[in-house]
Amino acid sequence: MTRFETAPAPHWAPRSSVRRVMCLVMVALVPATLAHLWFFGIGIVLQIALAMTFALAIEAVMLRLRRQPVAPFLGDGSALVTAWLFALCIPPLAPWWIAAIGMLGAIGCAKHLYGGLGYNLFNPAMVGYAVVLICFPQELSQWLASSLSAEAAVDLRDAVVAVFTGLAPGGDWDAVTRATPLDVVRALGREGRTLTEIVAHPSVGVPGGTGWTWIATVVAGGGIALCILRVADWRTPAAVIGATILVSLP
Repeated sequence: MTRFETAPAPHWAPRSSVRRVMCLVMVALVPATLAHLWFFGIGIVLQIALAMTFALAIEAVMLRLRRQPVAPFLGDGSALVTAWLFALCIPPLAPWWIAAIGMLGAIGCAKHLYGGLGYNLFNPAMVGYAVVLICFPQELSQWLASSLSAEAAVDLRDAVVAVFTGLAPGGDWDAVTRATPLDVVRALGREGRTLTEIVAHPSVGVPGGTGWTWIATVVAGGGIALCILRVADWRTPAAVIGATILVSLP
């Protein structure tokens, strides 16, 4: 009697792998990173490198603790995407331990405590950001003014010193940092400004300014590209953005 090799389902190879999807996401993040680099300096590169290093280390430790194979999961790119997304959300001169704690919350807790890739209820990068934002609001508020201004320019040496020692470039954090757009909106609202006046503020509504308008536009472009490539389902971001607009209407 002839025996044939059999295997459990699925029998058709998937059209896309986790590694391919993660690589496409990282490619989509490159323009946003370049915009971030243009407006806020070299610190973003340092933060991405730190976050990726901590993410891979924590991923390896958690896989060992869970008795899972290390190499396949380290090579699928999911930890790198989490680290990259997280780094884009924190100030470019945030102290190094912000990335360490953020990745512990993202990879260690939000990802592996829920069972690993595909089982997490929440986006790991955003969980990591929420953890550091709640625990260290002061460090998360030290955003640089646009590096397009000469007095706010920070080179690689200044960035390394600030990240690993906590010393501000020039010795004064107030001289190199500024409020984020949301902080500006909150402050102007307390002053009784109208919505028209708030939107007209350079930090909020004018393209250029602090650079946030351009960065947001480039990020949106990357997201649209992922939807076109069917890496992401367009209905998910459309529903989130639509719901946000809906609840914001008077």
